[in-house]
Amino acid sequence: MRFTLRQLEFFIALAQTQQISKAASRCNISQSSMTVAMRNLESSLNNQLFLRQPKGIELTAAGERFLHYARKIINDSQLAIDDLLHQPQLEQGTVNIGIAKTLSAYLLPAIILEVEQHFPLMTINFIEENPQELTESLKRKNIDFSLLLTSNIAHDNTLETEIFIRSPRRLWAAQGHPLLNQSVIHLADIENQPFLLLDTDEYPDVIKEHLRTRGGSPNIFFTTTSFETVRSLVAKGKGVTILSDLVYRPWSLEGLRVMRRSIADSTTYMDVGAVTLAESSLSETATAVLTYLRRVITRLGEEA
Repeated sequence: MRFTLRQLEFFIALAQTQQISKAASRCNISQSSMTVAMRNLESSLNNQLFLRQPKGIELTAAGERFLHYARKIINDSQLAIDDLLHQPQLEQGTVNIGIAKTLSAYLLPAIILEVEQHFPLMTINFIEENPQELTESLKRKNIDFSLLLTSNIAHDNTLETEIFIRSPRRLWAAQGHPLLNQSVIHLADIENQPFLLLDTDEYPDVIKEHLRTRGGSPNIFFTTTSFETVRSLVAKGKGVTILSDLVYRPWSLEGLRVMRRSIADSTTYMDVGAVTLAESSLSETATAVLTYLRRVITRLGEEA
């Protein structure tokens, strides 16, 4: 079994774009080269990674599993390069960073060791709170900056917002769900389905308002603050939900499959970024940490 890092990069691009032409353009190669590379990758793995559909491609179960490892291999190779090219920073001091609950659950475990290793002499504190409390702490200057779902917060002139990631929200449903048999899914198709609502970081208000402006409303079956509960109930066919690619995982804790599909008349994003005070400048240490987090989080967004 042999494959190259370049093949993995092509595979990840195709999984993200779901179209040969778009993936080829992103990787600066011809469509025929992309097709041959993916055919060779499938051959080397002795597994079918894609289902060819009229409007693009869809990952098979094997493809979803391999995508996880492909991203890890590419990420680890980049970390190895970064480790050689970017030596640990020797700044000292303390930086207090507010972080939303959603990001604390999914982003913090992926970045915290890398950040601490990059700033070994610095004390970096992550404070988890709801967005409103973090905004108030920022205004009181109890924290240096916040990592928030910037699409979910109310903005005012005292705050400056920078978006790192725009993660599209899509429909999640169990493998074999009748909706997945449709060539196109609309919001109207979802209205009569039991809807599993995640109650965290102002998301209920955001999704309800998004659906209301398009003439719809969710048929809420169950509300929970737990991502894993939503994922498990979706995988068991107890309902559907709409959540972002950043928090998507293809398998529940029970080993059941969760599928995701775009909704034709629903384009909404979970924006992840930093919020700072408009009228004050960050310290040099806080600026250094923010600059590094920008690069790390943007990379994670590209891998989602």
